[in-house]
Amino acid sequence: MNCRWLVLILCLLTQLIWADPTPEDPVTSRQVNTPDGVAIYCSNRLGNDMTVTLEFTRSDNVVASPHFPCTTTIPGHSEVKMATLRKADPDTNWTYYYMYFWNFGSVHARHDDSVVYSLPYASGQTLKVIQGFHGKFSHRGDDEYAIDFSHPEGTPVLAAREGTVVHIEERYSVGAAEEYYRSRVNVLRVLHSDGTIGEYDHFRSDGIVVEPGQWVKRGQLIGYSGHTGFATGPHLHFVVYGAKDGHSRKSYPIRFWVEGSSEPVELIQAQIYTAPRTE
Repeated sequence: MNCRWLVLILCLLTQLIWADPTPEDPVTSRQVNTPDGVAIYCSNRLGNDMTVTLEFTRSDNVVASPHFPCTTTIPGHSEVKMATLRKADPDTNWTYYYMYFWNFGSVHARHDDSVVYSLPYASGQTLKVIQGFHGKFSHRGDDEYAIDFSHPEGTPVLAAREGTVVHIEERYSVGAAEEYYRSRVNVLRVLHSDGTIGEYDHFRSDGIVVEPGQWVKRGQLIGYSGHTGFATGPHLHFVVYGAKDGHSRKSYPIRFWVEGSSEPVELIQAQIYTAPRTE
């Protein structure tokens, strides 16, 4: 075999071996025949709430209950019947095509604005906010009120608020500011008492030290930062949100306790903050 071809094949095999796995779709849909039509079921494979919206791309002689578009929040590891379809005129042919769209979180979440968060790093440690609310690089739309902390790789990440771990992903090893990596991120999601989800992103591979279903206390070690997913370098991305519908979610502006302030603080991009020292 020509050496040039051998080198090319080895390079391709290396890329396949080291390529990050393809993300699994968190929501699936199926149809079940009924005596007068069909029922549409959607399943949520994750532990956290997922909000799903069904929409027709074509519908002829169709009656949908509820009317499309329709949106439902599916609890973790659950399947729900979202809609039933039947012919408007039983004696006429019908045609329909639909799509489903999903988003993280619940439409019923309402953030408790009296809650003040703890900085997600150790007491006395000082780190920089490298991207804050409305950040031009990536904090827009669903992530409008996200915060990026300058956690060097391997920095301990602490829970900013107590809650139940509902989902973890820690199998990825690579990150870059490329669309390919946006969904290939090591992430931990914590369900709060008000129904919102606190999401921590970019852990290193196998860098999460808590398990789904586990209750975590504020200030508890939950993992170690890394450089995975859509990122220019190692850091911790933190955002609190609920869902609007299957297309978009709502993130919330939050405040933190910081060293040197007796009042809650809204963090500002490019500023440094020290976690309050505990005795």
